[in-house]
Formats: sequence, structure tokens, C-alpha cells
Amino acid sequence: MPTPAVPAQPPQPAPSSVATGGDSAAAPPVKANPWAIPDGPRDDDPIPPPPPALTLDAWEKAIAVKGLAAAPATCAAFARRAAAKPAPADIAIALAEKDAGKRDAMLVALEGKGEATLRALRADLAPIECADAIVDPYLSAKKGGGSPHLHVLVGLSLAGKLSRTAQSPPVMGPIRDKEKVKAFVAGPLKTWLLDQSRAIETLAAGAAGLSGYGRGIAAIESGIAELRLVDKMRSAPVPTGWDAELKAVYETVLDEALEPRKQRGRDAALVGMSDLAQAGVLRDPRVDRARALLAKLYGGRRIDALDALMLPAPAAAPALPASIYWHDTIGGKSDDKEVLARGVPPTMRAQFRAASSPGKVVLVTTYARARLDLGRVYWRRMDFVEAAHAASVGNKPEDRLVLAVALALAHAPNGASEMMRAASPAALELAHTDALDALAAESSPVAGMAAFDAAHLRSLSPPDGDAAVAHLRDVAERFKKAEGLLTDPALKKRAADRAVEAESLAASAEKKPKS
Repeated sequence: MPTPAVPAQPPQPAPSSVATGGDSAAAPPVKANPWAIPDGPRDDDPIPPPPPALTLDAWEKAIAVKGLAAAPATCAAFARRAAAKPAPADIAIALAEKDAGKRDAMLVALEGKGEATLRALRADLAPIECADAIVDPYLSAKKGGGSPHLHVLVGLSLAGKLSRTAQSPPVMGPIRDKEKVKAFVAGPLKTWLLDQSRAIETLAAGAAGLSGYGRGIAAIESGIAELRLVDKMRSAPVPTGWDAELKAVYETVLDEALEPRKQRGRDAALVGMSDLAQAGVLRDPRVDRARALLAKLYGGRRIDALDALMLPAPAAAPALPASIYWHDTIGGKSDDKEVLARGVPPTMRAQFRAASSPGKVVLVTTYARARLDLGRVYWRRMDFVEAAHAASVGNKPEDRLVLAVALALAHAPNGASEMMRAASPAALELAHTDALDALAAESSPVAGMAAFDAAHLRSLSPPDGDAAVAHLRDVAERFKKAEGLLTDPALKKRAADRAVEAESLAASAEKKPKS
């Protein structure tokens, strides 16, 4: 890729730390520069060290788990795949093949050039429920070792098995008696819950010693399995003839049994997401599934809350099948903008971090947006700070918007785990919208988006107590301002709808007893 040009200390605006001193009695305090960029945290060590040597003892114990559903019949084709003839010249040719079966056969033909790498890549490209059918024969013939792909192979094996847990809970049937409901919950339902929980825990334990992308794959699938178990139990239909009391009894008993599993699933999913964030993964179905379940089961603290920010449409991600993790692993030529549409691999992050001369700013806009989008997915403060430093060099309206959004989010919780555990919405610190407010006041084509984003962030972080009413009314006015500034009919409607929603919330808050 061409050497990117992102200065370590952008000339405009200048970096600045948060002020800590007291006010002077002799002079009024100087108003803070809304465009001041935080000094850190910066992405100083994006390239991880090589993973340690790994033994397979934990994996061997885990795969002896009982009660696991068999792999679907469709997985047999992947397990017995014959090599394509003739073999492709390189991996890039194989990855360009649209047909999954043909692509897999081409990769089989290349396994002689690096069996561990190609076997892991094949499993990562296959349906997740088939991953173990591809890698287990290879792992069973090994005793461990220092191959970096051994971690990924074990992670994929465990993930494939975890994906087949917690799929079919027992059905209650037309039970109407309260005691029989309790007996069902304490009997068949509890037995199934414990069996599936043990299977998930056993498989999760097999990830001991894993690091990096391999650990991320196993951890996120473990979290998804736990959350899926909770979701399926809660979503199971109840007999239509139940009265409110009977339904309440069932739901109370069920919630008490599920809460530990829900927390365990959240924590495992967040560990996995942290590892995938470090790998620079932006678009991945595993991350999508984990975020969807977390948002559903933790609706009061939605991990996908930043998806609603209004930004120019990003560059379309190319329909390449492989995770961005493989960009640094298998090499090959690729267009940098296409890469950044899918994620930000460590080597590219290192090159941008090392750049110190303004020079020719070729990829700054794309890179800044990719770092902002990484932050929106994973809530990492580092991504917002890096997005701000990169966007401050750009000269397009969208660069200014990315910079303003990044500056607001640099005050937010550092990571999804911190966000989901914040003591209250006010603790999210999402009201630092000075740069967005300044941009909304300019004659800029993105002024309406800036006004909308400031309103949206503030809506996520209302103050506690009586101050919430005035805050929510201010949010409503901000959405109305955004509606007036926006020109696209669909975007104007979004702003108008959000204004109505904020007014409704303010009215509800006003009716609550005063604290």
C-alpha cells in the first residue's frame, strides 16, 4: 500500500488533554477548543506477538463432551473434499471463486503449501457448524506445537461444536396447572438447561491457552451459545390459556434460572469481540450474531446503539469471503480501500501510526472512517482517537463529520464491557458534543448529520433525576434542528420521528414522582 500520511501531531486542530486545574480568580476560564484532539490512547502496538506454543490437552478433553448434536449432513462434503485438478496457481485465485464447493476444492489442492494455514482458512470459510469436521482430523494427528495457526484451528473446532449447542429446548405443551408448570420447569426444562450448560462450559474450557484470533473465535461462539440458550428459553411459547398469574410464575422462575447463563454469555462474547477487534475485524457474521443477541437480551444498554449515528454511506465492502484476519496471514495483492471496507488489519494500522509527514493524503478519509466504524462496533476509545487524528488531516466535509463524532465518542466508555457495565446512562458520558454542535452551526453539507448525531448521542446519556426532563426536551429540539438542516426526505423523517420519540420520553419523565 502507499505510505499513508497521518501526522502524529495534526497541525489543525492541536492535540489537547482534558483540563485538570482549577479556575483562576484573576481571569475567566478560557473556553475549551471543541476540536482539540485527545493525546491518547493511541494504537502504538497494533501487531501482536507470535502466539505461544500450544498443547492439545484441553482441546482433547473438550471434544469428549457428551450430548452434542452431530454435524449436519451437508458438512460431509467439506470433510471429504477432493482436491481440484489442476490446482490453482495461488490462494488469491481460489478465494476469487464464488462457488463455495469449488473454492474449497481449490484450497484443498493448495494444502501442500501450508497445511495448517489452508486447513484453518477452509474451516473459517465454511459454515460454522462444519468447521470442526474440517479441522478435527488434522488436530487429531497432532500433539501441539508452535504453529500460529494451531490456535486458530482449535478455536474453529470448538466454535463449530459450540454452534450446535442449545438449539432445541423441550416444549411444555398445553399445561395449565400452576404446579405442573413448576414441575416442568424443575424437570425436563431444567435437565435440558443443565445438559446444554455443561456442554457449553466443557467446550469453552477447551480454549484454555488460546490467544488472538483463535481465542476470539472460540470465546465469541461460547458467548453466542450461552445467549442463544437464554433467548430460546425466554422465547419459547406459553399456552394461550394461561392467566396472567400463571405466566408471571413461569417467567419469574425461568428468569432466576437463566440470569447466570446470561451474564456468562455476555462476558464470553465480549472477550471474543475484544480479540476480533484487535485483529481489526469490522465485518463478520460472528460479530453480527453476538451483537444482535446482546442487544436483544440487554435492551437497556444496547451494544448496537452507535449504529444509529447518521454518516455518509461507507464504501461498499467487496464480496470477499475471508475474514480480514487473513489479509496479513496469506498476503497477496489487494486494493487498500477494499481492505478498509472490511476491516483494519494490524500491518495497515502500524503503517498509519508510524506516518509522520502530511505528504499526499490518499487514504486518510477511508482510514479515518474505518477506525470510526471499528469503534462503533466495539466501543474502543483507541479507535475513536485514531479516527480523530486521521480525520483531522482530511479536507472533505465527511472528514470533519468523522472528526466531530470521534471527538464526542473519545469521552465514552472504553470498550463494550465498560459500556454495558456503566452504573447509569449518565455515566456513559455521551454529552460531549461540542465539535458536533460547532459543525451543525456551519454552512456545511454535513451540518444536518452533525446535528442529528449530537442529538442521538445525548439521547443515549440522559442525566439522572429531575434534570432528565429538560435534557430530553433539548434532545427533541436538536432532532428538530437536524430535520430542518437535512435535505434527504428519508433522513428528514428519521430526525422528525426521533424528535417525537424524545418529546414522548420527556413527557413520561415529567409524570414520574419528583425525587
